[in-house]
Amino acid sequence: MSMQIVTTHCNTDFDGLASMIAASFFHPQAVRVIPTQVQPAVRDFLAVHWDLLRLTSRRAVDLATVDRVIVTDTASWNRLDAMSELAQRQGVTCVVYDHHPVPGTIDAEQIQQEEVGAAVTLLLERMQAADTPFSPIHATLFLLGIYDDTGALSFPSTTARDVRMAAFLMENGADLNVVSAYLDDSLDERHLQLFSRILDDSEEIQIGSRRLGICVQEAEKGLTMLPTVVTRFKEIKGLDAAFGIFPMGPKKTVVIGRGNPRRFDVGALVRRLGGGGHAGAGSAMVSAPLAEVRQHVADLVQRTEVDEVLVRTLMTPIPPTLSPTTSVRQAIDQLRESHRMALLVVDDELSVLGSFGSEQAAKIKQERQLDQPVTGMMRRQVIAVEPDQPLREALQLIARSDLGFLPVLAGDRLVGEITRAAIILSMYDF
Repeated sequence: MSMQIVTTHCNTDFDGLASMIAASFFHPQAVRVIPTQVQPAVRDFLAVHWDLLRLTSRRAVDLATVDRVIVTDTASWNRLDAMSELAQRQGVTCVVYDHHPVPGTIDAEQIQQEEVGAAVTLLLERMQAADTPFSPIHATLFLLGIYDDTGALSFPSTTARDVRMAAFLMENGADLNVVSAYLDDSLDERHLQLFSRILDDSEEIQIGSRRLGICVQEAEKGLTMLPTVVTRFKEIKGLDAAFGIFPMGPKKTVVIGRGNPRRFDVGALVRRLGGGGHAGAGSAMVSAPLAEVRQHVADLVQRTEVDEVLVRTLMTPIPPTLSPTTSVRQAIDQLRESHRMALLVVDDELSVLGSFGSEQAAKIKQERQLDQPVTGMMRRQVIAVEPDQPLREALQLIARSDLGFLPVLAGDRLVGEITRAAIILSMYDF
């Protein structure tokens, strides 16, 4: 049985991920294989978007079945995730899409290696020429790839081709709010000093599962990018919303708010201070002393009513499961038929004993292992949630799970599941 894969370099950045996904539009039979090591921001992105992007972990791929490799954002075998054996095997063909000018070690039958700011630009030009359809979520990922490798079109390596493709993605629904949430802005020494003071002296307020922060600091006269400082404060602290309060004079105070628009409406709060903005960002210039403004902001935050989304509102019925007496052979068949990444192993009382997935199946080396009970090969540690846990907590837990879903337990009893797909639909309002 032969297999095609499309992959990218280790320590994957957004351009590597984006170009890999874009390349798969031209190689629809190829399995999308993500390296084991990815950059932290990419890991956070994948925690939510894994199922949508239809990815497979490198650990779940048996290289013995691979006869064609499509590679993006690199042209060298040593930058891939433990795939050097393919370089020595007869009959393996390769395709390369890369934007680095340095020649690589992959002897490809097809290669597109052109010096542009981002590898995904090369694929996007082909998609535009072929009028290839893609979703706004794909457009957002592709724009992340361009912005990540070009410093939001500011690096000297940026070309006019990158800029044209960025505009093309904006025209096709790319969401800059999502892009800015995953990419950092640069701060100079003065900003970093202010930021350090904010981290040392700030207040956090808990409203349900939402965490909000308030910081009050003197800012150097003429210092710009205060919104970026507030944004960074929110991100480093892992807050749903943050408010920076900076005195501009004895009776003049500026309030800058930044937040997750799906978790807290920052604009609504700053409008009550006489300012303006939208759900994710806002600011107000208040004609009042610093202490008075700070208390007013804290009171408004405490009085804000928020709707808490619970796991039970997005959970679905009990998923397909395996019995403890099921053989490994039968488990593999059921796994294949279910089109899932993993199945739970559940006893007669609906207690979860473990899980069996493609990674466990890939470890089987001997025929006799196929006739053993699945309990001998299953993974025993399974991350689960309860029906009344907030969706925020489920999102944090699913980032640590590689099953693609979380079992929902009432006590010790399985009552359903919550999937990445359900969370995506909730996040994007589909």
